[in-house]
Amino acid sequence: MLRLETTPRFDRRLVAFVRAHPDLRERTGTLIDRLAASPFDPRNKTHKLEGRLRAFWGAYITRSYRVVFLLGDEHITFINIGSHDEVY
Repeated sequence: MLRLETTPRFDRRLVAFVRAHPDLRERTGTLIDRLAASPFDPRNKTHKLEGRLRAFWGAYITRSYRVVFLLGDEHITFINIGSHDEVY
């Protein structure tokens, strides 16, 4: 299992995201846990980002909402969370 890390911005965005979407709280937690256990589990729909975000990876919370993260050998650092337009 990878060590979970977050940025201060992600922490603020996560709190705001859960307040705005309480129905997605459990789903978001499940995704974060699954990413730490197995980043490329097909249920995560993990994908490499392109362009200015090419160093990062993205995963689906739902069709409309994403989480952006940096993947290291022993850790996963969550960078951003929100709608497709907000995070990309």
